[in-house]
Formats: sequence, structure tokens, C-alpha cells
Amino acid sequence: MSTNNYAAAVRGYRDELGAAMQYADADLVPEAVATRKRARVHAARRALLAARPALPQSLPTRDGVMASLRPRNADEIARVQHEAAKVQALLDKGRSLGQIIANADETRALAIADMIETLPATLESQSGDEIIAEVRGLVFDRLADLGVEAATSVRDAEQQHAPALAWHRAMSEAADGSDASIAAWQDVYRADPEGYEAIRGGLDGTVDAWIQRLGFPD
Repeated sequence: MSTNNYAAAVRGYRDELGAAMQYADADLVPEAVATRKRARVHAARRALLAARPALPQSLPTRDGVMASLRPRNADEIARVQHEAAKVQALLDKGRSLGQIIANADETRALAIADMIETLPATLESQSGDEIIAEVRGLVFDRLADLGVEAATSVRDAEQQHAPALAWHRAMSEAADGSDASIAAWQDVYRADPEGYEAIRGGLDGTVDAWIQRLGFPD
């Protein structure tokens, strides 16, 4: 299936959610109408999931690489903690996290990946999970740029399979609600700009509000 078909599948899913939202039947009691709406949503989700691209087998993951690079002994832990203190001092002096990551060595990069969860900017933000994901993504890319073999091999594999990975993520997230996360659509944009443009224009936000309000269970 081409990436154009993935975009068409997402568009069809959104259209079907809109049709479910608008469904009405004067001959049915409200409970029966709600049941039919729910059934249409579930059917649309199943169709979208079935249309996802197949993932490559045995592809290593970023999370797995990051877990393998965590400090394993007292000396490594001490070095990471020392770098974390330096990072905090740089932040206190007004340096941006992006600048620090761009110039970090392996130990400092790993320290940033570890400390991002507890930084005040993360804890105080309503988008904390997205901040963590973005920063850890930057850290991972920095490790690959530094030539860390495990990170380099994963990034090379991601680039080879980028469209399939991006569309699979976006379609999975959309099927879990009504739309994918910003981060997922950013992946699609980077991997398949034409497919992204084909789907992102003119989406009806009232559909998202309806799905969130009714909270359809899986």
C-alpha cells in the first residue's frame, strides 16, 4: 500500500467518525441511536488499524537503546550526576536545553535524558509528556551524531523505514481516539510531506470534541 493510501485511510476514518456523530434515526430511542453510533466508531477504528503499514521485523527501538546506555555502576552514576549538576547550572545561567544538547558529550546527553522528567519546566507544563519525548528525541539524535553505535544503527533503520513507522504510529494513535499527537504528525511530515499535506488540511475539530466528550471505550 502506498503512503497515499494511508492518508486516504485516515481521511476515511475521520469521515466515518463525522458520519457517526451526525447519525440520527427518529424511529429509534436515544439509547439505540447511541449504540449504533458506538458501533460505527468501533468499526471505523478496526478498519483504520487494518490499513496500517506492516512494521519491519526485529527493528531495535530508541527506548531499548536508551535503556542499554543507562549507568550501570557507581562510577558511571557519579559521572552522570556530576554532568546533571553542570546542566542545571547552565540552565540557571540562561542557556537553552537545545543548545546544551547540541554540544553535549555522551555522558551529558544521558544526564539530560534522565533529568528532564523532574525539571521545573516539565513538571509545571500541561504538555510534560511531549516535552520529555521531544528532549529525549534530541538526546538520541545527539548520541547518534556522536557515533554511539547502538543509536546510529537505530537511526539508520528508522530512516530506511521512516514512512511506514510514521504512518503506523499516527494511525495507531488516531484509532485510539480521533486524532494522533502532534509528535506523531511531525514524524509523518518529515517522512512523507505529501501524505501529510493530503490529510492535515480541513479536519473538523468538532469530531475530536465529540469523541472526547463521549469517551468511547475500546
